[in-house]
Amino acid sequence: MKRVSIRALLLIALVTLCGCAQITTRTLPKVDFATPKRVFVEHRLADSYGVAEEIARQLRAMGYDASSGARTMMPGDTELIVSYDDMWTWDFTTYMIEIDMQVRSARSDKILAVGHYFRPGMVLGRPPSEMIHDLLAKLFKHP
Repeated sequence: MKRVSIRALLLIALVTLCGCAQITTRTLPKVDFATPKRVFVEHRLADSYGVAEEIARQLRAMGYDASSGARTMMPGDTELIVSYDDMWTWDFTTYMIEIDMQVRSARSDKILAVGHYFRPGMVLGRPPSEMIHDLLAKLFKHP
């Protein structure tokens, strides 16, 4: 009996530590990202992993005219601004565990959509590029 309860506790601990990826998004009603638009990804000063460039690359692959950089480098014809916060951890290797994104109107700075991707553990993990792709696909409703 004692062996069974110890095994059950170990299994619960393993499941808790590994966790499952969670993606949540919210978009304002009647917001349409389907038409090609000029998107600018606002580069964070602390971005040492190239997340802004990866977001811009993924958006270009989806058909958007996207670039990234400091806010002062934003082109005048920009329609959407994507900002993000990423969180990384080290567990024998460095990996991304969380990313939050906001899509705002460049004209009014109004938040149009927000997204959150959380993957609590390295086990069953995915590369940052896949996490970014999955979140952008849900935010921009891209197949």
